[in-house]
Amino acid sequence: MRIISIVGLKNTGKTSLTGKIIKELTNREFKVASIKHSHHQMEMDHEGTDTYKQMEAGSGFVVGIGGRTYFNINERFDLERILFLIKLIENPDFVVIEGFKAYPYAKIATCEEVKDEYTIKVVNSFEITDDELLELVDLVEERSYDILETLFVNECGYNDASLIGQGKLDYNPETQAEVNLAIDGVNIGLNRFVSDYLKQTILGVLTPLKIKEYGVENFDDIDITIKNKKEKDNNI
Repeated sequence: MRIISIVGLKNTGKTSLTGKIIKELTNREFKVASIKHSHHQMEMDHEGTDTYKQMEAGSGFVVGIGGRTYFNINERFDLERILFLIKLIENPDFVVIEGFKAYPYAKIATCEEVKDEYTIKVVNSFEITDDELLELVDLVEERSYDILETLFVNECGYNDASLIGQGKLDYNPETQAEVNLAIDGVNIGLNRFVSDYLKQTILGVLTPLKIKEYGVENFDDIDITIKNKKEKDNNI
């Protein structure tokens, strides 16, 4: 998974450029997810619908399933948590984010004022040509990278993300950690040894299971949730 943020001041064409980048990535047959950041209240449902009524009645987590599936959660999630959940549910090739300029991910800026060490290009969203857009998406493929805590180089620790964005350090998503870990909603970085150890240990335990009885043929993706809360002392 690779992450790219489109950042800029208000009315500098962020939404327009975000749409163009998503369309071009899709044309290249990549699986794309997107995140929109807003300082205003955002509603994914409308007053009068059954799911809206469920939320109004006090449900803090409403799921709507029809032609599409959507989640309406009465909580503000941190970007890192959202990225982890996207990777867990869909694992797209790219996540295109509009906003979140304070985070250390590869960025395309629509104005010079928000440029920082993670900015890979500053563009004029209103004047960008078709050829320039193609070159820009080429750059996105080359310089964007995964959730920060999942990055490592061999056994030597984490990549310097800003160096990837500057083109000074190569990033290959095929060589990154195969195990993603979050504890209490916080992404935990794993080096290659721990990642491989957890993977092999879990596969070793699960392999004897009769998974075909459940309609499962292979161990392509494994999701495990461990509840490790201590029981309350009844004497207190």
